[in-house]
Amino acid sequence: MLNLVRALSRVNVAVFFVVASLSAQWSLSIAATKPNILMIVIDDLGWNDTSYKGSDIKTDFIDTLAVEGIRLQQYYVQRYCSPTRSAILAGRYPYHMGLARAVIINGHPFGLPLNQTTIQSATAIADELKKGGYSTHCVGKWDLGMHKWEYTPTYRGFDTFFGYYNAVEDYYDHSFGNVGKIKFDGVDFRNNTKPVTDKNGTYSTMLFTEAVEQIIMNHNSDKGPFFIYAAYQSIHYPMEAPQKYIDECSYIPYDNRRILCGMLRAADEGIANITARLKERNFLDDTIIIFTTDNGGQTMLGSSNLPLRGNKMTVFEGGVRGNAFVWGSKLPKLNYDNHQLIHATDWLPTIVEGIAGLELDKDKWALDGYNVWKTITNNDETPRKEVLINLDPPTKGFRGQAAIRVGQWKLVTGLPNCSMTPLPGGHACPDGWIHLNGTIEPPPYTPSFTWLFNIEDDPNERNNVADQHPEMVKQLKERIEFYNSTHIEQLHPGLDPKSNPAKFGGVWTPWLD
Repeated sequence: MLNLVRALSRVNVAVFFVVASLSAQWSLSIAATKPNILMIVIDDLGWNDTSYKGSDIKTDFIDTLAVEGIRLQQYYVQRYCSPTRSAILAGRYPYHMGLARAVIINGHPFGLPLNQTTIQSATAIADELKKGGYSTHCVGKWDLGMHKWEYTPTYRGFDTFFGYYNAVEDYYDHSFGNVGKIKFDGVDFRNNTKPVTDKNGTYSTMLFTEAVEQIIMNHNSDKGPFFIYAAYQSIHYPMEAPQKYIDECSYIPYDNRRILCGMLRAADEGIANITARLKERNFLDDTIIIFTTDNGGQTMLGSSNLPLRGNKMTVFEGGVRGNAFVWGSKLPKLNYDNHQLIHATDWLPTIVEGIAGLELDKDKWALDGYNVWKTITNNDETPRKEVLINLDPPTKGFRGQAAIRVGQWKLVTGLPNCSMTPLPGGHACPDGWIHLNGTIEPPPYTPSFTWLFNIEDDPNERNNVADQHPEMVKQLKERIEFYNSTHIEQLHPGLDPKSNPAKFGGVWTPWLD
């Protein structure tokens, strides 16, 4: 088992991050040597799960990067994992790719679409960076399809892959089973395309940390920079962590949050080790670190989005306002809160054009994202004027769901899952406004299924002002209809019995090839 502590204490590692003089300028678009890019995705990280935001969980090293970096305070993601990951890697809204409704689970015969006339593939970010001389690496959670090999990472622009295809699995035996009503079970772990079956008992955070470290230590900078997409399994369910890290959180009285704290402490230490390897190889000052969640925290499992309302899978701010920051020692403006509107779809053009200095064929990729690199680094006004938070049009038996943010206003229409209100006569699900002691504040029922919030005045979405501003409701509904005119059928096929890992030696394998 990898010793995450190594010879470095948290205090000693933090010494590596004495920020260079702000007079040092780095022109990323014309730099003779393009920067390395490390993108870290923490799964299900809540708005209030890092101590730099005031959390009771101590994330010492994440704090060091966040405090020295640029903290994105008006950054939006999707309400759960597959849609956000598709938005990051493809630069398009999930509803443009048929992925707005479903999480992609092993056994489901679909994924992020391949090259088509109206839908570009996830190869955009990795392939475009490769054209610019980058080596590309994917570590950790994929969650964008595995029914055919062509949907898996090494067929989609990544030179290497070490991780798992699914949305969820055990942290120690790396297996996933009991899908729906069909009780399938199998190991889901790969080194490139080769199954990994000898890591049973090793915590995944340690495996992924070690994999990223190896990439850094083996990298030959004479052959160009690297792009590492490091998608940790933490802090997603199941609630599992080495006892050492749980013991560090003994001051937390709530069981799930104490375990979640241990999970995040292990990831925090892993990030410290990865960054220490960057320092060891003299790569640190030439590396941009992007840190993001994929969605809000799951409050029923110990996460916290307070003071924001809502949790993962909801379109409240607690489900879609992302905990994120950017770090780079030579950036022109450091250690500040950025309040510009930014969305997960913006990462592809921002990384490829803004950081790597490459040119994207906008017509080819039909992006929904913007290059917001100057917005992030100089606090320039964002080119993004609105965020389509979610769009899943009505179908038979489903009321539909949409949410959009334009300026200070946010409109929610349709049925926001069990996040807000039951149907008439139905049973109310918890709405995510769940405190750590388990108390729930039930929301009022709204017959119109229309909610308007002034996010600047009411960031916690306590006051529905739709009745007071009918013209604004009308304008925002027109914007939703504009987007609705370009949506495609949302994919959500059932489990394919042919996917049973028992047919493939107990390993989850692309089964339609």
